[in-house]
Amino acid sequence: MKSARSDDDLNDIGILFDLDGTLVDTAGDLVAATNHVLAHDGLPTLAVEHGRHMAGVSAKTMIDAAFRAAGRSLSAEDMPSRLERFLDYYTAHIDAHSALFPDARTTIEALKRCGAKLAVCTNKREALAIDLLERLHVVDMFETIVGGDTAMRPKPDPAPALLCLERLQVSNAVFIGDSDTDLCTAKAAALPFIAADFGYGPLDKLGPDAVTFSHYSALPSLINNAMGA
Repeated sequence: MKSARSDDDLNDIGILFDLDGTLVDTAGDLVAATNHVLAHDGLPTLAVEHGRHMAGVSAKTMIDAAFRAAGRSLSAEDMPSRLERFLDYYTAHIDAHSALFPDARTTIEALKRCGAKLAVCTNKREALAIDLLERLHVVDMFETIVGGDTAMRPKPDPAPALLCLERLQVSNAVFIGDSDTDLCTAKAAALPFIAADFGYGPLDKLGPDAVTFSHYSALPSLINNAMGA
């Protein structure tokens, strides 16, 4: 029978965080970049609340979905110029509206004090992820940051998560995410999964025994339970 670790004992435990919708609320800036592309094509823009559910996917998927919502389909030939326009705008305005979710910073600090090794495992390009975390003054809290272009394949392939484990030099870890992509990544890497139910989703594949949290203050105890000795 497993016994939970004490709250101050997370030595040599890896904690892998998704970025968009899990650690940082980036929807405002991602929607703004998408709207910049839409406006350039003379199309109606998205309200943040309507574009929020698109924010957890790749830039290409987000652009494609936004164009479809505006009644226009993009061909394969149309996408590169729109993607470049999106990335140029997003890179220049990456932290205009983005912020850590409430109490994420204090929770991360507490986990580090307990001896945990922290990583970011995201499908955002690595350089953009590092830039965003630097601007939010938390980049130094993570031992490694693995982006969608870092490993051989992006999530939901297990390669990014496995690379995080290799870099952290841990065998025991937990994955924190907000979507089915994160859930499938965790399963493929044989890691327990804790779902942030306030993110962008979807989380349609969660089972009846899924572990979820609605506020970062609840996360440390859930991690301790998941990593019980």
